[in-house]
Amino acid sequence: MVQRLGKLEQFKLLNTSRLNPKYIPTTTEYSLKNLRLFLTQFDVIYIKHATSGQGRGVFKITKGQNQFHSLNGYSMQGKPINQKLTIEQIHKLLHPFESFGRLNPYIIQEGIQSVTKTGQPFSIRVHVQFVSGEWKVGGILANFNSERLDNNGIVNRRRGSKILPIQRLLKHYLRLNPKEERELLEKINDVSIEASEIIANKYPGREFGIDVGVDTNLNPIIFEVNKNAGIAGFYLIDPKLWQEIVQNRKSL
Repeated sequence: MVQRLGKLEQFKLLNTSRLNPKYIPTTTEYSLKNLRLFLTQFDVIYIKHATSGQGRGVFKITKGQNQFHSLNGYSMQGKPINQKLTIEQIHKLLHPFESFGRLNPYIIQEGIQSVTKTGQPFSIRVHVQFVSGEWKVGGILANFNSERLDNNGIVNRRRGSKILPIQRLLKHYLRLNPKEERELLEKINDVSIEASEIIANKYPGREFGIDVGVDTNLNPIIFEVNKNAGIAGFYLIDPKLWQEIVQNRKSL
């Protein structure tokens, strides 16, 4: 039986590991109390369904004025949501059947400013594989949202984001020089491999898709670890790279 890797569980594992805390966003289990606390600590937070995928059940909350906060994202059915609500109204929207004892599992996460020089949000998918007795990065690509961060800030190909070669993101959108590119890629590789090793100790696997952002100090920040990561995006940007990942799979 395949063990399901929930978002909260993965961050508990990462937080109790040797991984440098600066690569892990502040994350906790959702509750009304924690929602209030996070909105006193951060101007932007994300709420994510603990087991959903494809950008469903993900919401960005921007702290507002006069007790009303901007809620942007996608419902569990993938419906766009864009409203200004109080904390109590946000809680009710997330848990419409709480009075019947039915609660949806969510996590709350600090908002990381992973944006281009012109304000578009992005994330990076790192596909890590266990090949010939060691973990290695099989491929890296970028997910890029052409809308500015002041929209919903959610980056997912199923929700309209575009896929880019990682070099194009680093050079043309982040405007890094060659030295900065090399250093950032090295950190992304190291963090992704280390996260894969940590997760695999509890949830055995030989492939993981690590979603990371990049903060203003050019540090990779782990957004999520995917145990059953798809590779179709790699085919869209580089069929040769996709074929290498497939060949690695055959040797797992």
